[in-house]
Amino acid sequence: MTDIITGLRQVIQDMIAPDLKSHTVKLEALQKQSEIQHDAVMKTLDAFRAEMRSEFAALRANNQVEVFRQVSPMSERIAVVESRVK
Repeated sequence: MTDIITGLRQVIQDMIAPDLKSHTVKLEALQKQSEIQHDAVMKTLDAFRAEMRSEFAALRANNQVEVFRQVSPMSERIAVVESRVK
């Protein structure tokens, strides 16, 4: 009986253990690759966010200039009208 157990143990060590070690190495490599890809995606997203913030700031500034450009003549006209009413 102990010979069977010893033989089975030897088969497990000779056949299964190397496969398990191989799979462990492959899994660790995949995890590292996944982390690298995750970091690259996060850096890309951060750059995209910064670009969008910059673009929105420029659009906001252009919008404010346009609003001022359109409102300014009306403000002058209202001031003239108000000065005549007094």
